[in-house]
Amino acid sequence: MSKPLIIIADTDELYLQNLERKFLEEFDDQIELEIISDPVYFEQRFETPVSVEILAVSEALYSAGLQRHNISNLCVLAEEHESGSTEDLSVNRVYKYLGIRELFNELTYQSRDRLTESQTQEHKTQIISFYSAIGGTGKTALSVGLARCLSEKHKRVFYVNTESVQDFSYYLENKTGMPNEGYRVMKNEQEHMYQNVRFTLRKEGFTYLPPFKSTLDARNLDFTIYRKLIQSAKDSGDYDFIIVDVEAGYSRWRIQLLQDSDKVMLITLQDDVSTNKMRYITECLDFGDHEKYMVICNKYSETRENQYFQSGLQAEFSIREYIDEVSTPLVTTRQLAKLSGIEKMSYMFI
Repeated sequence: MSKPLIIIADTDELYLQNLERKFLEEFDDQIELEIISDPVYFEQRFETPVSVEILAVSEALYSAGLQRHNISNLCVLAEEHESGSTEDLSVNRVYKYLGIRELFNELTYQSRDRLTESQTQEHKTQIISFYSAIGGTGKTALSVGLARCLSEKHKRVFYVNTESVQDFSYYLENKTGMPNEGYRVMKNEQEHMYQNVRFTLRKEGFTYLPPFKSTLDARNLDFTIYRKLIQSAKDSGDYDFIIVDVEAGYSRWRIQLLQDSDKVMLITLQDDVSTNKMRYITECLDFGDHEKYMVICNKYSETRENQYFQSGLQAEFSIREYIDEVSTPLVTTRQLAKLSGIEKMSYMFI
């Protein structure tokens, strides 16, 4: 199979260097990459028919004549940040001064299947869990917000809430719960859990398991359904990320979910109560792998004393990201996804 050809053309050589570096980091020798900064050479390159998987070209070099070529994904690098697209719907208009990771995602998402075929290593779904030592840290809002944020960056995301009382429907357009048939399937057909419950799954940018409107005990279910569902979904390869909202507190089944995860976001607040609870949890559990376990300080305010920062925890488990407190209530997943802290958190994974 021939390698997919990617051409990036712009007269700004420094700009091209950054993009070239990103494509080589992600695909190495799995693609053919051409970087063109000379307008004359660019014109000559397309004098004869060319087959290209991705052509990313500046507005200054773009012409309608390029569409005569066999180009799977034609992107115009726009100088102005405008919504919408070019007059021709087959041309994708991309703001050229996005962050390098976001720009890379915008240029490649339509060619995902072709580029994935060219890579020799098998796609690996990542499980990202959100966990806190105490309730009220905003863990659910952050996990739902990250799910939406990653989905808007063209990632395939599956969200699973494992709390005893599930209230994440507050942020959803569809606020109805799991249908009765879904409970029955999860109880009686656990061998292929994900495939069996797919008919219940919903999508609002990201895919999610509908919220349970009753406790597991009330449905004669136990926590093992979540582990089976998550592992089954991971094995399917349907998703880039599975985001798991793990209930606050300390118990064996919660710890098992964390152990199964590739990354764990440890959510804390800056107050004394939250800090002391975090200290207790870190004494009970091994969070020594700082690549896997990352501390996120939510609802942060510079005007209040930061007890976590002043504690000994900061030296051993330093805060990876701060999510600023907001004065206006956020009531939709889209609003959550636009928070600057959640945007920055998303770049840990893409």
